[in-house]
Amino acid sequence: MPSICFVAGDPSGDAHAACLIAAIKDKLPSLVCTGLGGSAMQQAGMLLLDDLTQTASIGPFDAARHLGRFIRARRLLEDHLRTHRPDLVVLVDFGDFNLPVIAPLVHRQGIPILYYISPQIWAWGRWRLRLIRRYVRRMLVFFAFEEQFYKQQGIPVTWVGHPLVESSSVSVSVSLNKEQTLQQLGLNPWRTTVGLLPGSRLSEINRHLPLMLRAATQLTRHMPGVQFLVPKAPTVNRVELEKHLRQIKKLAVSISEIPIANALQLMQAAIVASGTATLEVAWHSVPMVVVYCTSWPTYLAARLAVRVPHIAMVNLVAGRALVPELLQHQAHPKRIARALISLLRDETQRKTQQEAFQQVRDKLGASGSVARAASVVLDMLLPAS
Repeated sequence: MPSICFVAGDPSGDAHAACLIAAIKDKLPSLVCTGLGGSAMQQAGMLLLDDLTQTASIGPFDAARHLGRFIRARRLLEDHLRTHRPDLVVLVDFGDFNLPVIAPLVHRQGIPILYYISPQIWAWGRWRLRLIRRYVRRMLVFFAFEEQFYKQQGIPVTWVGHPLVESSSVSVSVSLNKEQTLQQLGLNPWRTTVGLLPGSRLSEINRHLPLMLRAATQLTRHMPGVQFLVPKAPTVNRVELEKHLRQIKKLAVSISEIPIANALQLMQAAIVASGTATLEVAWHSVPMVVVYCTSWPTYLAARLAVRVPHIAMVNLVAGRALVPELLQHQAHPKRIARALISLLRDETQRKTQQEAFQQVRDKLGASGSVARAASVVLDMLLPAS
């Protein structure tokens, strides 16, 4: 039977890889899937060698804390490749581990490699291009500008579009009674609702949610009627969110466990941690302010390495500073609150963002991204097997 080994290492990669596994198995039920990843990939039908989603980190300094776990995972994978020898290895994002550590290991076994979801090489760490040229047969990318980038580098690449297009379209088609939903969440349907989206990793929650709550407190001093909604990511334990909420007094804030697409329909604006969430917020036309904080060693290293003018994905796709970005020391509660007040009170600024979000949506491609990716994987797999 044909077999594929997958390697993913964070909650986002785990979720995307799980959808890809399900799409491939739908076309080829006899396929055997093994690898490193997380619970989503396991539920999709993959034999999980080790769960790497617990090692999700930002930058090499944070990742160093999990060095022992990475060494063990590499050893497990090496034994697996030698004893079971899959027909194809699919690496999913996670470039700091997959490219320098896993790709050479797989290459030495003579197994072809397909890379799904490009690391942000176009933004920083371009030295990794030589690893891709040497080890990777084909890149599958989410964004058109990534396809152009790899073509210019002479690397085989296929733009499949972003899965967000399909998932958001399906979610939006579900009717939502906003007034009733807000009441169920303990919020007032007649008040302005601002979303707080701190990220999907525990480290991001701990860095961003307290900051966002302090900014929310500043905001309510100028706009007392505002209330706040924190969507819970599937990878986050509700207890972690509640721990931070208990530290803030006299703030109307609720946690939402409804699908994120539905939660976004309840918001008039949002404070969003930089990441894929900015695209999802833009897809639903919610005006936003983007923030991000990390450890100072990681931030200083990024300042030296990053080659793009923006860090928010929505700004990168738009090709301009569409939404405000407040990073590290700039992400001060008063400054965030001022940016949000301006957005809530200035209708022109709000509409300018929302009109530009339509252009961002157009650049994400058509629906069917995962099915197109599955077709490319099968094209590589069947000749190999």
